[in-house]
Amino acid sequence: MRIGALAELAGLRPHTIRFYERAGPLPRPGRTPGGYREYKPEALDDLRFIAKAQASGLRLSDVGLVPH
Repeated sequence: MRIGALAELAGLRPHTIRFYERAGPLPRPGRTPGGYREYKPEALDDLRFIAKAQASGLRLSDVGLVPH
């Protein structure tokens, strides 16, 4: 799925998802031949985990995910 669809499902802005990629807790997705980010369905679970971790008081630097 593309970043807009993922952002809508996660209740986030695309900018936030790109930030999580740069900061490290969200694995970088593959790209389509046209250069668009192509996320696996597991990315939604990862974003939910990040949100719960932050709500529990963890910093992004404390959150680490294993790439799928």
